[in-house]
Amino acid sequence: MRIDALSDRLTPGKPWGLAATFGLSVIIWYTLELLQASMGASMGHVLLRLRLARPAESTQGMSFAVISCVSAVLCGALVIAAARLRDGMDARSYLGLGPVAGKELARWLIAILVIVVQTDLVLYLVKGELLPAEWVAIYRSVQSPALFWLALVVATPVFEELLFRGFVFAGIHASRLGAVGAVGITALIWTMAHGQSDPLEFAVIFIIGLALGIARLRTGSILVTMA
Repeated sequence: MRIDALSDRLTPGKPWGLAATFGLSVIIWYTLELLQASMGASMGHVLLRLRLARPAESTQGMSFAVISCVSAVLCGALVIAAARLRDGMDARSYLGLGPVAGKELARWLIAILVIVVQTDLVLYLVKGELLPAEWVAIYRSVQSPALFWLALVVATPVFEELLFRGFVFAGIHASRLGAVGAVGITALIWTMAHGQSDPLEFAVIFIIGLALGIARLRTGSILVTMA
């Protein structure tokens, strides 16, 4: 598909301007933070009351899974609503939810997989581990691995792609910053949202963000980046 595929899919109509794009995105992101903080304060007690966890068990992993799924669904709906509020724009086209040919999807998945493997190898060689110890501890405390993986590899990524490579990307791409700004800025914001203070891990996530942004630009669809 041509590099300007995104522009083709964004017509007719035009996304929100930069100020509105960033303003609405900040509101959605902080709504996510507030939801997670408010739910986190009582989720342990809720799980015990519903007998989804035993008093002697840690509820950290289960709480993370439930909170992530609920907040991702609610805030994902806010992203879609923000896109629908723009006159003359179809939300699916706005957010890049168009179909992708199977061969094209496979090519991009392989390309991004290669990048992830290479960056993970660098992380392992330098740090001697792929995951921080706190994440290992959270996983070991999970009573329902299926729900945990649903939160980690489905709900959270779908929300993030709707917001970053969907809503924010479209707004930047339609501005004077263009394609380069859309790819670079969304990769940077997405990396910062993951809260990495370690320079190497920051660089790794940023590189992956650039790859995802290029995939979004070249295919015109975030279904690739979600996958």
